[in-house]
Amino acid sequence: MTAVRIHLFDTTLRDGAQTTGVDFSLDDKRAVAAMLDKLGIDYVEGGYPGANPLDTAFFAQKPTTKAKFAAFGMTKRAGRSAANDPGIAALLEAKADAIVFVAKAWDYHVHVALEISLEENLVGIRESVQAAKAAGREVMLDCEHFFDGYKANPDYAMSCARAAFEAGARWVVLCDTNGGTLPDEISAIVAEVTKLVPGENLGIHAHDDCGCAVANSLAAIEAGVRQIQGTLNGLGERCGNANLVTLIGALKLKDRYRGRFEIGVDDAQLGELTHASRQLDEMLNRVPNRHAPFVGASAFATKAGIHASAVLKDPRTYEHVPPEATGNTRKVLISDQGGKSNLVAELERIGVTLGRDDPRLGRVLEEIKEKEAQGYAFEGADASFMLLVKRIMGEVPDYFTVERFAVNVERRHNALGDLVTFSEAIVKLTVGGEVLITAAEGPSGPVNALDQALRKDLGRYQALIEGLRLVDYKVRIFQGGSDAVTRVLIESMDETGERWTTVGVSANIIDASFQALVDSITYKLLRAGATV
Repeated sequence: MTAVRIHLFDTTLRDGAQTTGVDFSLDDKRAVAAMLDKLGIDYVEGGYPGANPLDTAFFAQKPTTKAKFAAFGMTKRAGRSAANDPGIAALLEAKADAIVFVAKAWDYHVHVALEISLEENLVGIRESVQAAKAAGREVMLDCEHFFDGYKANPDYAMSCARAAFEAGARWVVLCDTNGGTLPDEISAIVAEVTKLVPGENLGIHAHDDCGCAVANSLAAIEAGVRQIQGTLNGLGERCGNANLVTLIGALKLKDRYRGRFEIGVDDAQLGELTHASRQLDEMLNRVPNRHAPFVGASAFATKAGIHASAVLKDPRTYEHVPPEATGNTRKVLISDQGGKSNLVAELERIGVTLGRDDPRLGRVLEEIKEKEAQGYAFEGADASFMLLVKRIMGEVPDYFTVERFAVNVERRHNALGDLVTFSEAIVKLTVGGEVLITAAEGPSGPVNALDQALRKDLGRYQALIEGLRLVDYKVRIFQGGSDAVTRVLIESMDETGERWTTVGVSANIIDASFQALVDSITYKLLRAGATV
C-alpha cells in the first residue's frame, strides 16, 4: 500500500504568538521559520500582514526555502468588494505562497460578532477565496468555530465549508476554536464533512481546552482529513493548540500511523525534534516541560528501582518508543525509591564505573538516601549528584573555600522618591591561598546579589566562569511548620549552551541558594578540567 500524505501546518508564529507571556521579535520569527523549514514542516504560517509593523516587515521576503509560507487574514468586509478591501490587499502584497482566510462557521457568531446576514458571510468567503486564487495563491479557509457551529446549525456550518471548496480553496480547515469538542464528536462530524468536501482537501485546527487537541487531531486524520495544524510545544492562547511536536512523534513512531501515513519529516529530522522543542523554549526564555511526550527531560526517566532494573534489561518494558528516535535520552533517576540498579546505570551515564560489589557503591547509596531524607532531590539535580559521587571518590579538587558571606536587604526611598528594595551581598573566598572579598548589588533580589558577588572574582578560575549564568530558580518548602526546610534548585548555563541543575537544602533560603550556587560553579570548573 502507498502511504497517504499528511501535510503539517505550523501556526506557532501566529496562533502560538497569542500565548500569555510570548512575544516574538522579527529576528525570533525568522529564526523559528528557518527551524520549522529545516524540520520538514509543509506550511509555516507567519502572521497577519498589515495588522502591525512587525508582521508587515516579516512578509517583506519569504523566510523559508522548502516550506510554503502562509499569510493569515480575514475574509472581505461586508458592503465592499474584495478588490477594495485593504485587508485582502495586504495579504496579496505579502511575499507568501499561501493565503489563509478565517471566517465564522457558527451562525451565532455571524449574527453577534460580525452583525451581518448569514448569506453575506458566505459571499465574503466565496469572493475572498476567488480573489486570492485569481492572484495565483494557494488558498485555505479556516472555518472558525466549525464544530460548535455544526452542533448548533449543521446545514450552515457545512455551507461555509462548501462555499470555500466550490470557490477553489485548496484546503478547508475545520477549527475547534473553543477546544471543547471530544474525539468521538470530531470523528463523527469530520466523517459527515467528507461527504461534501474530499478528505484530501480538509484540515483540522484543534485547541486544547479539554486536553484533547492531539487526540482530536489524530481522530480527524482517521476520519479523513489530510492536513493537521498545530504549534511547537502546544503554544497558543488559553490552554494552547494541538502540540505539533507530539503529533510528529505519534505519526512517525506509532505502528498505527507510520505504515499508513507519510509526513514531510524524515528520520533524520525526527532525531532533531527534541532539540527544536527546547530551542524554541530557550528563545522564549521558557523552562521546557520536563513531562512533554517524546521530548521532555522526564519522558524516558525511570525512578522506581524495580522499573529501572527492568529498563536496563530491556528498555521496551517501560518505554513505548526508543528515546533516541526523537533525539532524547534515557535516564535512570537516583532517589530514595531506587536501588543499586538505578545507581549503577546513573553512574555509567556520568562516566563513573563501579561494580555492584564495590564498597564505594554502598557508601554512595547510603549518602544519597541520607541526603534525600534531609530534603535533597538528586533526580532533578544531575550536577549535584555528580559532585556528590566524585567527592566520595576523592575526585573533586578544593578549587576555593568560602570563608563567609553576608546578604543585606534594605527597603528605602531612591533619589526619585520611589520606595524600592535594595539587595547587596559580600562574599569572602580563599582561592589558592589568596583571600578575595567581593561585593555586588542584586537588582532582582538577594539571591541575584549573592550570585553576582560569588562570580565576580574567582581569581585564577575567573576566565573559566565568564560565560556562566543562572537561568532558572525554584524553591520548595520540604517540611512545614516552624522547623521548615527549604529546597532550592538552580539551573545554570554556560557559553556553550550546556545546562545543569544543582540543589541546596537549609532552614534558611539564602543558605540553600548559596549551596546550589557553589555547586554550580564547582561543576563548571570540574567539567572545564580546572586543576588546583
